[in-house]
Amino acid sequence: MLTRYQFDILYRLSKEGVSTQRELADAADMSLGLVEKTCRELCDEGLIDDAGITGQGLDALAPYRVQSAVILAAGAATRLAPLSFEKPKAMFEVRGEVLIERLISQLREAGVERIAVVVGYMKESFFYLSEKCGVEIVVNPDYATRGNHASLYAAKDVLRGGAYVCSSDQYYTANPFESHEYEPTLRLDRKAARTNDMAVSWNANEVAVSVERDRGNGWCMRGPVYMDADCAGRLLDIIESDYDAPEMEPLHWDDVYAAHCGEFVFHVRLLPSGTLHEFNFMSDLCAFDRDFLANVDSSILDNICTTLDCEREDIVRVRPVKAGLTNLSVLFSCKGVQYVYRHPGLGTDEIVNRQAEAHSLAVAKRLGLDDTFVYEDPEQGWKISRYVAGCVEFDYYDPDHVARALALARRLHESGEKSPWQFDFYDEACKIENLLREAGYPLPSDFSALSETLGELARYVRAEAGAPVLCHNDFYGPNLLVKDDAMHLIDWEYSAMGDYACDIGNFIAQGSGYSVEEAAHVVDVYFGRKATQAELLHCMGCTAIVGYYWYVWAIYKESQGNAMGEWLYAWYRAAKEFSAYALPAYKEREVLMHPLSEKEFDELVAKERAGVASGEELKRLEPYRAKRAVFFAAGFGSRMLPITVNTPKPLVRVHGKRIIDRLIDAVLAAGIEEIYVVRGYLAEEFDQLLSTYPMVRFIDNPRYDKTNNISSAVLAKDLFENAYVFESDLYLVDPSLVTKYQYRSNYLGLPVESTDDWYFDADEDGRIVALAKGKDAPCWQMAGISYWTAEDGAKLREDIPAAFEENDENKQVFWDEVALRLRADRYDVHVRPFEASAIVEIDSFAELQDVDPAYRIA
Repeated sequence: MLTRYQFDILYRLSKEGVSTQRELADAADMSLGLVEKTCRELCDEGLIDDAGITGQGLDALAPYRVQSAVILAAGAATRLAPLSFEKPKAMFEVRGEVLIERLISQLREAGVERIAVVVGYMKESFFYLSEKCGVEIVVNPDYATRGNHASLYAAKDVLRGGAYVCSSDQYYTANPFESHEYEPTLRLDRKAARTNDMAVSWNANEVAVSVERDRGNGWCMRGPVYMDADCAGRLLDIIESDYDAPEMEPLHWDDVYAAHCGEFVFHVRLLPSGTLHEFNFMSDLCAFDRDFLANVDSSILDNICTTLDCEREDIVRVRPVKAGLTNLSVLFSCKGVQYVYRHPGLGTDEIVNRQAEAHSLAVAKRLGLDDTFVYEDPEQGWKISRYVAGCVEFDYYDPDHVARALALARRLHESGEKSPWQFDFYDEACKIENLLREAGYPLPSDFSALSETLGELARYVRAEAGAPVLCHNDFYGPNLLVKDDAMHLIDWEYSAMGDYACDIGNFIAQGSGYSVEEAAHVVDVYFGRKATQAELLHCMGCTAIVGYYWYVWAIYKESQGNAMGEWLYAWYRAAKEFSAYALPAYKEREVLMHPLSEKEFDELVAKERAGVASGEELKRLEPYRAKRAVFFAAGFGSRMLPITVNTPKPLVRVHGKRIIDRLIDAVLAAGIEEIYVVRGYLAEEFDQLLSTYPMVRFIDNPRYDKTNNISSAVLAKDLFENAYVFESDLYLVDPSLVTKYQYRSNYLGLPVESTDDWYFDADEDGRIVALAKGKDAPCWQMAGISYWTAEDGAKLREDIPAAFEENDENKQVFWDEVALRLRADRYDVHVRPFEASAIVEIDSFAELQDVDPAYRIA
């Protein structure tokens, strides 16, 4: 292996134009004495002679030859918008040369044979380089969502053998590349003041010892980097090991190196001043190449000049605008006025009707809804608007902002303006869904279920939609410019004739954070009065549909390489939460409008049990289907001592089977799999149920020993709709008492001549009219199994906690007393008779011994 000095001498001798030791000393930056000493060593080893480098010397240099280079060219260069909207920065022509072609030529001039160009943004622009320049094209599929470590990793097959790594958009006035490199090297340059490059510190041996981002003016990693095979392999191994970690996604490769600096030995070499030019902004390009702006091929600049009647030189202070999810925009000044140029984003032509947008923008300007609009090209989709400085962010919780915004929407809806185009959010969502499925894009596991839910909801919403009106269809905070008393509604890309409620749905679904209750208030504000139930339900249904559209749209955008971040989840939640409210409400309203008679119910249930019910008949039965079961199992069971000392009463085994198991088995047999157990005493003992019944979910009641079971009902208040409720210590002999369908709210009751236990009195129709304990007359003895319809379950959600908090006395009542005594006027609960042999109540240890002789002590 050569020493560093031997390498330098041999390398210089291998080049033409260096012959004397004095010239070698100057070229290698070595003292003359050191050159003489090194030359003697090389001569002794036969690597040089009086004629120069020998064949043996050339062989000694061969291991140091640079074989490859990786040019990073995947980024979008947004700071050079709008020019970077038309072509990648590496394709800009500067001083008569295309940047990346000049870079490739300099690498070839240095003798680098294998060159890989890693592409991503507008990748097709680079394909011609393969034939013209003989380079390899490597596509980085993750360029839009990850830092450039992904580009380095995409080119790992080239990099592992050792290679230069350089940026595609840099201009070197002098060739910085060498045909041979002795060691891994960082070529450093004085950083530009506006950049945030990696600043490097090094020791006396010129080895980098620390690397960190710096906004000062130190020496930074702006030039090409040479990695030998060992160095490149180590870096790639680090990237590969952490590639799937979320914290890795935004990192550039030099961030990875900086975090592991101590594991590498990079020497530093300083680039001569003025060698490297990097163009981060249009002003940088114009300063370096005074003719750049005049000569650059740009239809965007031509569009601006034609629209504003200006010259290219009038377009100044250009900078990108980050706001907006669909398009690319830049802010610029022209003749003292600030404007925004909007460029259509990649893939938007398939989902945005630009002609409809241009039509609606003209209407919006005429109505005074958007005074910022200047011009839009209806074919290409680019747009110019006036920039409104000094705006404040729209506040969904500022009543004044909300009222003014909804007034704009109402003005549009009531304007009588028409558009030749229609926009139906559900139809458009289905179109995008089809695009995703045709492309084979992997959809989330719950996507089909959500799609089915929204399809069902859309049928209800459409059935009651009125005449279409002109809508904005992207009516939400970021599209509302607020300045003092003025408000502008901008970005009319999706505007067309549609359902007025979809604008309200956009306002709610797109990041408002509103709950259903808060959204209901917004609907009232829109109407300027209390909305009717039908109006409210329609708006909530549209909110779910709009949320679903934007959710599907966001998945599509991600499939195109555009990261949607938190918006994806915001729209998903809107679709889920508002459909969860609206669809059951529509179904309930449908049932209330067309309920089954009890005779019809009995006939349909009989057909369902016989397996001959049609799909439509099953649909009519659906509102009567039991959907969940709630078990109250928090009590101590003192009368069952001593067995309940270590075992909650529901877990006591009778004839080898836990009491609660019989109840759960009956529930499962009825097709009910949403099961809740409210536990308290020895709560952890109930965990044993999960091995047999993994679907069971527990609710812990910490107040079980301080209140009656009404506190358990408070915790389960949201679970009573279409639900069975069980006392968990009932020994169920006849599981057929738990049926799949129930017509009305009811309690199981046993007809008796008298009882010391809890009983009902019922009228001639079976409606419970009284609840008490102990009666010496015919009555219905209560069994702790009840069923609650959706309507009554919703009432219990309100009444149980209200009764519990009403006074201290109510904290000691049984939960059943809420509907049957404390709030009885709000409920219609009936008795459902059962045979005495169907249920056995085991209230004491003696009764347990009678039922199961195994507990008798001999």
